[in-house]
Amino acid sequence: METKKDIKVSVFLDKEMATFIDENKTYGMRRSDYMRGLVWEKMKRKKAKPTVTTTNDPFNSSCITTDLIPDDLKQYSDLFIEWWPIRKQKGGSCTESVANRIFKTLRSFPSQDRKEALEKAITGGWKDIYPLKKGYKQEEPKNNHPASRVFTAKGGFE
Repeated sequence: METKKDIKVSVFLDKEMATFIDENKTYGMRRSDYMRGLVWEKMKRKKAKPTVTTTNDPFNSSCITTDLIPDDLKQYSDLFIEWWPIRKQKGGSCTESVANRIFKTLRSFPSQDRKEALEKAITGGWKDIYPLKKGYKQEEPKNNHPASRVFTAKGGFE
């Protein structure tokens, strides 16, 4: 069974480096503690960044062009082009397959709702588009409720 052992390392610093560490370390911290912290920070950053990139995908950029929008959705291309960088900035996946899914979703909306759905995604800073919510309550017909009748001494209930 393998056990982890600490490894000692000697580092020679010039005066400028030593002064920098002394000025930036917290009270009670040794230079070696500061150096160890730098290594840990670098290790965490390296793990957090994925290295996979797609270079052949035209939708991988935050700036897309009108020619990438299907013909049946060209009338919404300005809104789609304005929204795409927002989607990318919010961490949404920007690939051709995702764009095709979004185009399919847009086509599923009634044509009068497509523009408003894109506008709401832009103003809301959303990384996806959603169907418009319709009102939950139906408007009640007026004056059909028994309590809406008025009683007067002269005419009774009107």
